[in-house]
Amino acid sequence: MEQGSILKLSPVLGLEHVENHRKSKQLEETVVELYATLRPSLLSYAYQVVGSTGESEDLVQIAFLKLFDQLKRNTDIVNVRSWLYRVVHNLAIDHIRRNGIHESAVTEWLSQRSRAENTRSTEDELIRQQRIADSLQVLNERERHCLMLRAEGLSYQEIGGVLGISQKAVSVYLARGLKKFEVQNENCA
Repeated sequence: MEQGSILKLSPVLGLEHVENHRKSKQLEETVVELYATLRPSLLSYAYQVVGSTGESEDLVQIAFLKLFDQLKRNTDIVNVRSWLYRVVHNLAIDHIRRNGIHESAVTEWLSQRSRAENTRSTEDELIRQQRIADSLQVLNERERHCLMLRAEGLSYQEIGGVLGISQKAVSVYLARGLKKFEVQNENCA
């Protein structure tokens, strides 16, 4: 081995290796914190799309693995929360297309969100859930996704990023969806 190649390898095996390990450890800690913070809402969204707790868990884990990989490559991600929702959304849609699953999990998602409100009787709650499910059926896919992401607390900009549409389109879909939702609820009352 010639002397020049030994000198070139020493920085790689020395300080650079230690520095890369340190950066990797910090990156792991950051992703673990994000996972702890964003996992519940991402699971809820994934569940409403795919209708399976196990599949939702898998999709969210894959999204965080992709995040770790992208951050390790020094990819510039402006809004991590929006980026993660977009990845989960795309993975869920791909899963549905691959397996021919229909979005029937909306009712279950709504019922889980409302279980915290145990102020009504069981019968009243079931009637309300059925009305909501019926109302959501009149919405198109984009309107439904916009409403559900908004219910998860995402901004118009974040929803647009997740669905790959403009903020103006999000605003239009939300307005149309809410109007259809209200009209359907008036008809049911």
